[in-house]
This record gives sequence, C-alpha cells and structure tokens, in this order.
Amino acid sequence: MKKEVIFFSGFSMEPPEQVELLENNKGKVLAESFDGDIVDVPDYKILSFWDRIEEIGVWKWRKKYPYSKLKYEPILDGYNWELKLRDRKGRAKYCSGYQSFPRKFNNLVKELNILFGSKIKF
Repeated sequence: MKKEVIFFSGFSMEPPEQVELLENNKGKVLAESFDGDIVDVPDYKILSFWDRIEEIGVWKWRKKYPYSKLKYEPILDGYNWELKLRDRKGRAKYCSGYQSFPRKFNNLVKELNILFGSKIKF
C-alpha cells in the first residue's frame, strides 16, 4: 500500500491555513484557531474523503490555476493555494493556484474541513 498523502495549504495576507494527513491516522491542522494541533482522523473518514474526491472530480483538475498565466506575474495579495493527494492505490494529484480555482474547489475545502475538523475558508 502506498503512503497516503492529503495536504492542503492556502494563504492570502493572513497566516497560511494548512491541513496534512500524518502517519497513524493523525492530522495536523494549522489555521486561525488551531496552532499546529494534532487531531485524530478515523479511517472511515479518510475512506469517505477519497470517495468524495472521486465525486468532485479532483483527479481531472489541471496542475495550475489559472493555467494561462504569465511566468513572472507579480505576487499580489490574492489567495494562493496548493493541494497534494495520493490515495491508497497510488493515484496522485498535485495542483496549485493563485486567485483562480477549479470547479467545485469549495466542495474540496468543505471535505477537508470535515476530514480534519478544520475551518479553512478562502
């Protein structure tokens, strides 16, 4: 079985909000009300998360949003985000964006919040 990866980071001018699946069904949450807190993430929640990722269509998302951006655009105070996933079958997805989001991005954020008990908002 491949090592599962569930990692999301998003930030604007605020400190970053970040969630990450650690080993042994633990999750790390960095956000406004959590300061690197370690939370328990039951296996059934992880399995349900992968089902939802499938339904949302995350595996079909592009690598970069917006995908037509100039290479050296100045970083303004918009919202930057990064997502890294690898499921138990070894399927992996890496994508990131700046002020641009794939369809159903808010569904992904909702599922991450359910999984980690976090309150990520963008």
